[in-house]
Amino acid sequence: MYQKVNRSEVLSRMGHVYERFQFLSRNRSLSDEQIADIDQHLSRIIEVLNQT
Repeated sequence: MYQKVNRSEVLSRMGHVYERFQFLSRNRSLSDEQIADIDQHLSRIIEVLNQT
C-alpha cells in the first residue's frame, strides 16, 4: 500500500543521516563494507534527485 511522503520528513531524515554519519565517523571507524554500502545508497539518491 502506498503512503504519501512528507517532504519535510524526508529532509529531517536526511539531516539525521548526516549527523549520525558524522558522529560515527568521529567516534568509531566504519568498515570499508559499510562505507561502500552507504556510498551506494547515496549514489542512488543523487541519481533520483538529478532526474528532475
